Amino acid sequence: MRAAIYARKSNEQRVADEAKSITRQVEGARAFAAKQGWTVADEHVYTDDGVSGAEWTKRTDLNRLIAAAQARPRPFDVLVTLDIDRVGRDGIRTIPKLNEVYEKGVRIFFY
Repeated sequence: MRAAIYARKSNEQRVADEAKSITRQVEGARAFAAKQGWTVADEHVYTDDGVSGAEWTKRTDLNRLIAAAQARPRPFDVLVTLDIDRVGRDGIRTIPKLNEVYEKGVRIFFY
């Protein structure tokens, strides 16, 4: 299985330390993928650094991730991220974004 990773930096202070760092999020996602026996290509590690979870127009890597999931042939089979709030804080907007990936056959995992 081929995995993609999505990480977003949180600027809020009321989140766990591991949620504050892009590097730690990516390392955790890589470790999770490796434990499952999945491979992660560097070009499919998507990060939005310093972008609020409530901000949608500045999510360049989230948009690149969605576009890649919709490509044929699809370059990855699963998406790994720390938690749903790394994708977005607003459930009404977050679920449809994840659904754009899921509907193309990509399974989504939170570690």
